[in-house]
Amino acid sequence: MSGQLTIDLEALAHNYAEFHLGNPGRVAAVVKADAYGLGAPAIAKKLWAEGCREFFVAFADEGRALRAVLPQARIYVLAGISPEVFERDSINSARPGQRKNQPEKLKGIDTFLAHKLTPVLNTVEQCRYWSTTSAPAAIHVDTGMARLGMAVESVVQDISGLNLNVELLISHFARADEFDHSFSGLQSQRLESAYHALSKQYPHLRLSLANSAGSLSYSASTLQHSQDTGIDYLDRAGLGLYGSNPFTAADAQHSKNLKPVVSLHGQVLQVRQVAAGTPVGYGSTHIMPKASRLAILDVGYADGLPRLLSNNGHAYFAGELCNIVGRISMDATTVDVGQLSVAEGDWLELIGAQISVDKVAEQAQTIVYEVFTGLSQRLTKVYIED
Repeated sequence: MSGQLTIDLEALAHNYAEFHLGNPGRVAAVVKADAYGLGAPAIAKKLWAEGCREFFVAFADEGRALRAVLPQARIYVLAGISPEVFERDSINSARPGQRKNQPEKLKGIDTFLAHKLTPVLNTVEQCRYWSTTSAPAAIHVDTGMARLGMAVESVVQDISGLNLNVELLISHFARADEFDHSFSGLQSQRLESAYHALSKQYPHLRLSLANSAGSLSYSASTLQHSQDTGIDYLDRAGLGLYGSNPFTAADAQHSKNLKPVVSLHGQVLQVRQVAAGTPVGYGSTHIMPKASRLAILDVGYADGLPRLLSNNGHAYFAGELCNIVGRISMDATTVDVGQLSVAEGDWLELIGAQISVDKVAEQAQTIVYEVFTGLSQRLTKVYIED
């Protein structure tokens, strides 16, 4: 027995509609890391039913798994491709420190082609490898993150002469969670400059820059800009789809009407009456100030409940917030339920409508991405609609 993770697919559909504003074709879904730990197959199928046709994953293995679920979707792989390890005899025949000039095979290209995955090419070397095919690709340029991507200033020259079928030019906002930050505008200018240069060679090129925060910040103005310039934009919604505020706390009001998608509940394994002065948990980090009742839940840090919620977080039951007391352990969490009528088998909310995942992340001194992706596979997932 372990906790229950509930994913509200209707709330997911509502949030997707908040992003696409009646035009699903302009917003792709980011479902990497098993849809941020929420289960990519169910998430992707629901989004497909809502009109989403383009999806982003991190690695080719994620793309291959998603293709089994969505046979007709466009699936982009953000990490792109890389050279395959040389054959064993080639390694043995080479002198130490030497590499073959030309790999006999290219890692993942067969996988990409067999499963119709579209690589996001991040380096000139990746572009050269992919140019051996005629399949479509995306090009990633760095406009200010200093992470993945080619130099925006030299990308045209870097891929000049390569036989590439480029359909999408992407970059990534570094500070979109800070609403209307000037650096986001600078990144937009840099990307559009590269677009205008590349579109001469690739007339059907589209642009993709906005993540969840960027999409909510610029959706209306981007639509108008698209109409004025003829540039076709593709937003990439991730965290916001799953109901979390993608902005900093200071700019949270811009998250619009996103609904919570995820709830985590723990079931009561035992209820015990304790006296004042009773130490609780490992290290006795909590001493009961008065007599009370403790409920022991079947969720711990092995399930992804952050340990920093020890003596800090809350559970919710019957209209009341209850304190987590003592250290959260691997498989259990102790909650002071006072005089509430809690019994073995009852369920207490740890994340959900009353305790937002944003609040949990704040109390755990982390970010929602880490909370979501840390959720354990041993949690029972329940998907609800209507």
